[in-house]
Amino acid sequence: MTTPEAHVWTVSLPPTATVDDLALLDAAERARADRYRRAEDRASFVGGRAALRRALAEHLDVGATTIAWGRAPCPGCGSDRHGPPRVAEPPGAPAFGFSRSGRHALVAVAPSGPVGVDVEAVRPLDLPATARQCLSPAEAAYVLGLPPQERLPAFHRAWVRKEAVTKAVGVGIAMDLRTVDVSPDRAGTVAVRCAAGAGPDSWTVTDVDVGEGAAGALALPGTGRPPSIRTRTWGIPESRKGNS
Repeated sequence: MTTPEAHVWTVSLPPTATVDDLALLDAAERARADRYRRAEDRASFVGGRAALRRALAEHLDVGATTIAWGRAPCPGCGSDRHGPPRVAEPPGAPAFGFSRSGRHALVAVAPSGPVGVDVEAVRPLDLPATARQCLSPAEAAYVLGLPPQERLPAFHRAWVRKEAVTKAVGVGIAMDLRTVDVSPDRAGTVAVRCAAGAGPDSWTVTDVDVGEGAAGALALPGTGRPPSIRTRTWGIPESRKGNS
Protein backbone atom coordinates (compact mmCIF):
# COMPACT_ATOMS: atom_id res chain seq x y z
CA MET A 1 0.00 0.00 0.00
CA THR A 2 1.36 3.42 -1.00
CA THR A 3 2.05 5.79 1.90
CA PRO A 4 0.03 9.00 1.50
CA GLU A 5 2.21 12.06 1.04
CA ALA A 6 1.77 15.80 1.50
CA HIS A 7 3.83 18.97 1.58
CA VAL A 8 2.62 21.18 4.44
CA TRP A 9 3.31 24.82 5.27
CA THR A 10 2.38 26.17 8.71
CA VAL A 11 2.17 29.96 8.75
CA SER A 12 2.02 32.61 11.45
CA LEU A 13 0.23 35.54 9.80
CA PRO A 14 1.29 39.18 10.31
CA PRO A 15 -0.90 41.48 12.45
CA THR A 16 -1.32 43.97 9.61
CA ALA A 17 -1.56 43.55 5.84
CA THR A 18 1.81 44.16 4.17
CA VAL A 19 2.58 45.76 0.81
CA ASP A 20 4.48 42.63 -0.27
CA ASP A 21 1.50 40.39 0.49
CA LEU A 22 -0.99 42.69 -1.24
CA ALA A 23 1.20 42.75 -4.35
CA LEU A 24 0.69 39.00 -4.82
CA LEU A 25 -3.12 39.13 -4.81
CA ASP A 26 -5.22 39.43 -7.95
CA ALA A 27 -7.94 42.04 -8.44
CA ALA A 28 -10.72 39.82 -7.08
CA GLU A 29 -8.70 39.01 -3.96
CA ARG A 30 -7.89 42.66 -3.32
CA ALA A 31 -11.54 43.59 -3.73
CA ARG A 32 -12.50 40.89 -1.24
CA ALA A 33 -9.85 42.16 1.18
CA ASP A 34 -11.32 45.65 0.99
CA ARG A 35 -14.71 44.34 2.14
CA TYR A 36 -13.36 43.36 5.56
CA ARG A 37 -14.30 46.00 8.13
CA ARG A 38 -11.82 45.02 10.85
CA ALA A 39 -8.13 45.58 10.10
CA GLU A 40 -7.12 42.30 11.77
CA ASP A 41 -9.59 40.32 9.62
CA ARG A 42 -8.28 42.01 6.48
CA ALA A 43 -4.70 41.24 7.52
CA SER A 44 -5.58 37.59 8.12
CA PHE A 45 -7.18 37.28 4.68
CA VAL A 46 -4.38 39.07 2.83
CA GLY A 47 -1.63 37.20 4.65
CA GLY A 48 -3.37 33.88 4.17
CA ARG A 49 -3.93 34.29 0.45
CA ALA A 50 -0.36 35.47 -0.04
CA ALA A 51 0.93 32.46 1.91
CA LEU A 52 -1.17 30.10 -0.23
CA ARG A 53 0.19 31.67 -3.41
CA ARG A 54 3.79 31.48 -2.15
CA ALA A 55 3.45 27.84 -1.11
CA LEU A 56 1.94 26.78 -4.43
CA ALA A 57 4.46 28.86 -6.37
CA GLU A 58 7.31 27.18 -4.49
CA HIS A 59 5.88 23.73 -5.20
CA LEU A 60 5.10 24.46 -8.88
CA ASP A 61 8.25 26.55 -9.50
CA VAL A 62 6.25 29.45 -10.95
CA GLY A 63 5.70 33.08 -10.00
CA ALA A 64 3.14 33.56 -7.23
CA THR A 65 1.21 36.17 -9.24
CA THR A 66 0.84 33.83 -12.24
CA ILE A 67 -1.45 31.46 -10.33
CA ALA A 68 -5.11 31.72 -11.33
CA TRP A 69 -7.97 30.20 -9.37
CA GLY A 70 -10.89 28.07 -10.47
CA ARG A 71 -13.28 25.55 -8.97
CA ALA A 72 -13.66 21.82 -9.35
CA PRO A 73 -17.17 20.42 -9.89
CA CYS A 74 -19.28 20.26 -6.73
CA PRO A 75 -19.45 16.64 -5.51
CA GLY A 76 -23.11 17.16 -4.67
CA CYS A 77 -24.57 18.77 -7.80
CA GLY A 78 -21.73 18.86 -10.34
CA SER A 79 -21.68 22.66 -10.64
CA ASP A 80 -18.27 24.34 -10.93
CA ARG A 81 -19.68 27.60 -9.50
CA HIS A 82 -19.41 26.50 -5.87
CA GLY A 83 -17.21 23.40 -5.95
CA PRO A 84 -13.88 23.03 -4.13
CA PRO A 85 -11.22 25.59 -5.13
CA ARG A 86 -8.49 24.49 -7.54
CA VAL A 87 -5.57 25.98 -9.49
CA ALA A 88 -6.78 26.84 -13.01
CA GLU A 89 -3.37 28.09 -14.15
CA PRO A 90 -0.80 26.69 -14.55
CA PRO A 91 -2.46 23.51 -15.86
CA GLY A 92 -1.79 20.19 -14.18
CA ALA A 93 -1.37 21.61 -10.66
CA PRO A 94 -1.89 19.11 -7.81
CA ALA A 95 -4.67 19.22 -5.26
CA PHE A 96 -4.18 21.63 -2.37
CA GLY A 97 -5.78 22.40 0.97
CA PHE A 98 -5.89 25.76 2.73
CA SER A 99 -7.25 27.09 6.02
CA ARG A 100 -6.72 30.14 8.20
CA SER A 101 -7.96 31.25 11.59
CA GLY A 102 -6.85 34.44 13.28
CA ARG A 103 -3.05 34.63 13.03
CA HIS A 104 -2.66 31.00 11.87
CA ALA A 105 -2.75 29.51 8.38
CA LEU A 106 -2.16 26.03 7.02
CA VAL A 107 -1.41 25.01 3.41
CA ALA A 108 -1.01 21.48 2.06
CA VAL A 109 -0.19 20.15 -1.41
CA ALA A 110 -0.72 16.48 -2.23
CA PRO A 111 1.03 15.15 -5.36
CA SER A 112 -1.59 12.43 -5.79
CA GLY A 113 -4.54 14.28 -4.15
CA PRO A 114 -7.13 14.81 -2.75
CA VAL A 115 -6.19 16.62 0.46
CA GLY A 116 -7.88 18.67 3.16
CA VAL A 117 -6.57 20.80 6.02
CA ASP A 118 -8.07 22.86 8.80
CA VAL A 119 -6.68 25.18 11.44
CA GLU A 120 -8.65 26.76 14.24
CA ALA A 121 -7.59 29.21 16.91
CA VAL A 122 -8.71 27.85 20.30
CA ARG A 123 -11.49 30.08 21.59
CA PRO A 124 -13.97 29.84 24.48
CA LEU A 125 -17.20 28.09 23.49
CA ASP A 126 -20.48 26.93 24.95
CA LEU A 127 -19.10 23.41 24.88
CA PRO A 128 -22.20 21.39 25.86
CA ALA A 129 -24.33 23.05 23.17
CA THR A 130 -21.61 23.04 20.49
CA ALA A 131 -20.67 19.44 21.19
CA ARG A 132 -24.28 18.35 20.68
CA GLN A 133 -24.34 20.13 17.30
CA CYS A 134 -20.97 18.94 15.95
CA LEU A 135 -19.83 15.77 17.71
CA SER A 136 -21.09 12.22 17.60
CA PRO A 137 -22.58 10.96 20.89
CA ALA A 138 -19.37 9.02 21.67
CA GLU A 139 -17.17 12.04 20.87
CA ALA A 140 -19.31 14.38 22.96
CA ALA A 141 -19.27 11.99 25.90
CA TYR A 142 -15.48 11.79 25.72
CA VAL A 143 -14.88 15.56 25.41
CA LEU A 144 -17.38 16.58 28.09
CA GLY A 145 -16.12 13.86 30.42
CA LEU A 146 -12.60 15.30 30.52
CA PRO A 147 -11.34 17.60 33.28
CA PRO A 148 -12.54 21.15 32.53
CA GLN A 149 -9.11 22.42 31.43
CA GLU A 150 -8.80 19.64 28.84
CA ARG A 151 -12.21 19.94 27.18
CA LEU A 152 -11.61 22.94 24.92
CA PRO A 153 -8.40 21.60 23.31
CA ALA A 154 -10.04 18.18 22.83
CA PHE A 155 -13.08 19.73 21.15
CA HIS A 156 -10.91 21.78 18.78
CA ARG A 157 -8.89 18.68 17.91
CA ALA A 158 -12.11 16.94 16.92
CA TRP A 159 -13.36 19.99 15.03
CA VAL A 160 -10.28 20.47 12.82
CA ARG A 161 -10.15 16.76 12.04
CA LYS A 162 -13.77 16.83 10.89
CA GLU A 163 -13.23 19.96 8.80
CA ALA A 164 -10.06 18.56 7.21
CA VAL A 165 -11.93 15.42 6.11
CA THR A 166 -15.03 17.19 4.81
CA LYS A 167 -12.86 19.66 2.87
CA ALA A 168 -10.89 16.78 1.34
CA VAL A 169 -14.17 15.13 0.35
CA GLY A 170 -15.25 18.43 -1.19
CA VAL A 171 -18.50 19.03 0.71
CA GLY A 172 -17.21 21.06 3.65
CA ILE A 173 -19.29 21.46 6.79
CA ALA A 174 -22.53 21.38 4.79
CA MET A 175 -22.80 17.74 5.84
CA ASP A 176 -23.82 16.57 9.31
CA LEU A 177 -20.54 16.58 11.24
CA ARG A 178 -22.01 14.28 13.87
CA THR A 179 -21.80 11.44 11.34
CA VAL A 180 -18.00 11.73 10.99
CA ASP A 181 -16.23 10.10 13.93
CA VAL A 182 -12.64 11.32 14.29
CA SER A 183 -11.54 9.62 17.55
CA PRO A 184 -10.60 12.73 19.58
CA ASP A 185 -9.46 10.42 22.38
CA ARG A 186 -6.45 9.45 20.25
CA ALA A 187 -3.62 11.80 19.31
CA GLY A 188 -1.45 11.68 16.21
CA THR A 189 -2.89 9.82 13.21
CA VAL A 190 -6.35 8.21 13.04
CA ALA A 191 -8.46 6.43 10.43
CA VAL A 192 -11.74 8.16 9.59
CA ARG A 193 -14.71 6.99 7.52
CA CYS A 194 -16.57 9.59 5.46
CA ALA A 195 -18.62 8.41 2.50
CA ALA A 196 -19.86 11.84 1.33
CA GLY A 197 -18.83 13.20 -2.07
CA ALA A 198 -17.34 11.27 -4.97
CA GLY A 199 -13.92 10.46 -3.50
CA PRO A 200 -12.72 7.63 -1.25
CA ASP A 201 -14.56 6.92 1.97
CA SER A 202 -11.48 6.05 4.06
CA TRP A 203 -9.18 8.82 5.25
CA THR A 204 -5.95 9.19 7.18
CA VAL A 205 -6.19 12.22 9.47
CA THR A 206 -3.09 13.57 11.20
CA ASP A 207 -2.73 16.27 13.83
CA VAL A 208 -0.50 19.15 12.67
CA ASP A 209 1.43 21.31 15.13
CA VAL A 210 0.53 24.88 14.17
CA GLY A 211 1.86 26.52 17.30
CA GLU A 212 0.42 27.53 20.64
CA GLY A 213 -3.21 28.53 20.85
CA ALA A 214 -4.49 26.66 17.78
CA ALA A 215 -5.24 23.18 16.48
CA GLY A 216 -4.54 21.84 13.00
CA ALA A 217 -5.22 18.68 11.02
CA LEU A 218 -4.42 17.14 7.64
CA ALA A 219 -6.62 14.61 5.80
CA LEU A 220 -5.38 12.30 3.03
CA PRO A 221 -6.87 9.19 1.44
CA GLY A 222 -5.98 6.03 3.33
CA THR A 223 -6.84 3.77 6.21
CA GLY A 224 -4.87 5.24 9.09
CA ARG A 225 -1.28 4.53 8.03
CA PRO A 226 0.93 7.49 9.12
CA PRO A 227 1.54 9.69 6.07
CA SER A 228 4.79 11.12 4.78
CA ILE A 229 4.65 14.83 5.60
CA ARG A 230 7.24 17.39 4.54
CA THR A 231 6.73 20.45 6.72
CA ARG A 232 7.81 24.06 6.25
CA THR A 233 7.19 26.87 8.73
CA TRP A 234 6.85 30.56 7.89
CA GLY A 235 6.78 33.37 10.41
CA ILE A 236 7.02 31.02 13.44
CA PRO A 237 9.85 31.44 15.97
CA GLU A 238 12.63 28.85 15.78
CA SER A 239 11.72 27.41 19.19
CA ARG A 240 8.35 26.32 17.79
CA LYS A 241 9.53 24.81 14.52
CA GLY A 242 9.13 21.10 13.86
CA ASN A 243 11.07 18.82 11.57
CA SER A 244 11.32 19.91 7.97
